[in-house]
Amino acid sequence: MARGSNAVGDLAVQDEPLMGTQTISRALKVLGILRQSPNDLGVTELARTLSLNTSTTHRILRALVAAGYVAQSSRTERYQLGREAYLLGRAAERSLGFDSVSPVLERLSEESGESTNLVVRDGDHGLVVVRVESKHPLRFIQPVGTRIPLHCTSSGKVFLAFAPDIAAEVARLGELRQLTPITITSNRALLQDLQETRVRGYAVNRGERLEGVRGVAAPAFDAQGAVVAAVAVQGPEVRVRDDRLDELGRLVVSAANEIAALLPGGYQI
Repeated sequence: MARGSNAVGDLAVQDEPLMGTQTISRALKVLGILRQSPNDLGVTELARTLSLNTSTTHRILRALVAAGYVAQSSRTERYQLGREAYLLGRAAERSLGFDSVSPVLERLSEESGESTNLVVRDGDHGLVVVRVESKHPLRFIQPVGTRIPLHCTSSGKVFLAFAPDIAAEVARLGELRQLTPITITSNRALLQDLQETRVRGYAVNRGERLEGVRGVAAPAFDAQGAVVAAVAVQGPEVRVRDDRLDELGRLVVSAANEIAALLPGGYQI
């Protein structure tokens, strides 16, 4: 970025017709789309996703490229997130305390022998924000940035089970999509599972999202008793057996309590 330039100013003043909150909203949507895409995207694809014409989309992209938040390939002319987006993410990681969480997840991975992660809620999904991989050759891989369903994952169940009104949370989910033969698709059955989870203190996924993959997760609470994150252990069912669930439950509860003290208070993560 050139000396003296201002990213917000760049977005607002380079194209007069695009000034205002609508411009900011559209620019943020572009960044969100690029964040979720596994591949570079062209202007036509972005315009279609945004329901905008290509001219308007191109002007937004030009401003984002100039500010360093988006990079364009000189070879393909397609777009991906740029250096400033990376630096912004790193700064957010520090300010939200995610960098201090990694040592706890690493220890949890050593103790359990499995992959571990920290998940925050993102609307009707969970979002993986910190991840430590198991050292076993056979392990479950779930990259940072992965969005996961709530009704069939251990982390997702944490956000539902420890909410103030479990029944209301289940009702808001609507139809429960079946992903494996044992996915819970009945609201009544899910409600019972969540009530048992709340009493137990940790959630269990017995292969409800991916066959052969199990997970155990516990809530990290803020000072007001609200769930701010879920701490999970995940691995193949050949190692995450029924006779290990209590042991893993104790480990994730302990790690979640430790992590809760590391996350900043007063902020919605």
